[in-house]
Amino acid sequence: MLFVATERDPVPGGAHGEFLEARDGTRFRVARFGADGARRGTVVVLNGRTEFIEKYFEVVGDLMARGFSVATLDWRGQGRSDRALDNPHKGHADDFADFVSDLRQAWLEFIEPHCPAPFRMLCHSMGGNIGLRYLREHPGGFESAVFCAPMWGLGRGSSVAGWMRAIAGLGHWLRLHTRYVPGGGDFDAGHRVFEGNVLTQDRTRFDRFTAQVDADPRLELGSPTLGWANQAVRSIDAVHADGFAEAIETPIRVYSAARDSLVSVGAHRRVAGRLPNAEHIVVPDAKHEILMELDRYREQLLAAFEAA
Repeated sequence: MLFVATERDPVPGGAHGEFLEARDGTRFRVARFGADGARRGTVVVLNGRTEFIEKYFEVVGDLMARGFSVATLDWRGQGRSDRALDNPHKGHADDFADFVSDLRQAWLEFIEPHCPAPFRMLCHSMGGNIGLRYLREHPGGFESAVFCAPMWGLGRGSSVAGWMRAIAGLGHWLRLHTRYVPGGGDFDAGHRVFEGNVLTQDRTRFDRFTAQVDADPRLELGSPTLGWANQAVRSIDAVHADGFAEAIETPIRVYSAARDSLVSVGAHRRVAGRLPNAEHIVVPDAKHEILMELDRYREQLLAAFEAA
């Protein structure tokens, strides 16, 4: 089967999925859900590092209930898309431009020809970095965009902490691209522990994720490699480059989680302030995965899709 269904997370209605092959031979999984005639168009969901299509089944259902079709994909190197290295647990990237290229291919071959307009973008974390680059490089396709805790900075600083930049640069200089970042490792039992996690305060949604991974271990992904870290720093720098944000005219809402320890709320504020048509909202007390958080937090973000 193309999708992993669990008792808590059945496959949403109108599901269609397939694999596309990029120019370099990498196969990546794409999916769309809902009727072609959805009255309000299509939301394109771009998920974060380690994530996969099934993790967003609940979000897909929420959007379909609001009158949207939904399209999404597994980034290369995660989910059921091809992994870059022999160890499938290693989250590796040769160049974040490959993610942007895969999204463009998905748009041209799978989304625009088969999904109803208008199109809106919903991005989380790493997907928010890729999504903003896509809007910059391919303007005009999306009517609006919502960014959930986008990866425009790592940690709590305004961009990338000096020590992170140093480690990424050293790994690149020493040609250690495929090594885990210091302290990193394979997906293991620790990733299944709810207590002390930095992602969500909702145990039910956390347990759904672990149930999906248990149902298909191919969805597991461990820590990033030094190569991924180096490319992430470069892609974050691109987002902060002079003139980058200023050229994006798409109406945008940026949602930050006040208790986020993975990406930078300061970077959200900084980039949103340079976007010509953006609003920045901080969700009090929420952790990084706002869409997987307690209802009182996630509903603030989903409200962006309530207006006609």
